[in-house]
Amino acid sequence: MKQEFERKSSDFEKRIEKLEEENMARVGGSSEQLQKEVQEEKARAEYWERKFQEMQVQNLTLEEENKGLKTKVIELGRSLRWHQNHNSTIELKELKSKVEELEVALHDGELWVEQLKAQEDYLKGELHQARGQVRERDHVIGEAIAQIREVAEYMQDLAI
Repeated sequence: MKQEFERKSSDFEKRIEKLEEENMARVGGSSEQLQKEVQEEKARAEYWERKFQEMQVQNLTLEEENKGLKTKVIELGRSLRWHQNHNSTIELKELKSKVEELEVALHDGELWVEQLKAQEDYLKGELHQARGQVRERDHVIGEAIAQIREVAEYMQDLAI
């Protein structure tokens, strides 16, 4: 933008010089006409000078806005990283809590298995003892039956 202004300014200066030279060379031209042309060229130069200054102000404003936006982007990036880390921390705490709950449940399950094994061992002992009692009763009943047969045979022999 600045280069364009400088180029136009240089062009206008050259035109002004050319007009002044033409003014000197013209014999029949009126000085009012030349002054009018010079005034027009100066007005154009002033117009472009104002436009250039407006563009510079606009450019500075945009640069300031750009700096502000860059700052906001940096702040948002930091905020995003903080939230990501914070969310990760929360998720880790939640996962740790769940792991602890599962560990407690596992420990309770292991205790339950130990109790069941102890109960199984106790019931095996009871079963072994009951089987022993059944065998002993079977033996006693077997002897009683043998004695009853002997008594029955003896009674038969006596009845004969």
